[in-house]
Amino acid sequence: MTENLPDIGVKVSPVSTVEAAANALRELILDGNLEPGARLREHDFAERLGIARHSFRAATQILIGEGLLKREPHRGVEVAILAADDVADIFKLREALEIEAVRIVTTAGVVPAEAQRAVTEMSALSENAPWRDVVWPDQRFHRAIVDATNSPRLSRAYQGLQSEIVLCLAQLRPVYDAPAEVAAEHEELLGPIIAGDVEQAEELFRTHLAEAAENLIGLHQERSQEAEPGA
Repeated sequence: MTENLPDIGVKVSPVSTVEAAANALRELILDGNLEPGARLREHDFAERLGIARHSFRAATQILIGEGLLKREPHRGVEVAILAADDVADIFKLREALEIEAVRIVTTAGVVPAEAQRAVTEMSALSENAPWRDVVWPDQRFHRAIVDATNSPRLSRAYQGLQSEIVLCLAQLRPVYDAPAEVAAEHEELLGPIIAGDVEQAEELFRTHLAEAAENLIGLHQERSQEAEPGA
């Protein structure tokens, strides 16, 4: 009976049409169904989503703010493309922040519970799970390492990279055969942190990030070659 329950002072708001549309587009991007450079024609997508064009424009604006979409002159809205130089620059800063975080956390003997939960979540995914179900725990794993340093400035600097990191993770889909591979990689990363082995933890994270950057740059080069006339 709800009559006897006290008023908790908050209400759950239903998801708006714009938010629902943004969520649907985000899933398409993170699952790889909308590839880098794909154009989102306003009329077509508004019709497919069953929403008004002004709602579609508002939804895309949310994702432009997240860095997943971009608006190009004379082309409209399209999925953001990370060029090879962009990837190298993102991972240069990401490595600097994450390796420092790993050093601090491992030295202090801290094992972030959220990182452990993220690995457990990835390990439980089925072989055909949507790629977005891999992206979010992957992102939470790395964010948990940074946040465990208890350094507001380090966390703030890392937060500035989040949208581009998520885009990188979304575009890594072709590299992996199944979520289990990603889970195994992150379980391996967590091992030396649990053991308190700073040198091994730094080495594994450095290799993990370097391989991700190399894979993304390779995918970008493949797309560029396929787009060339006569390719």
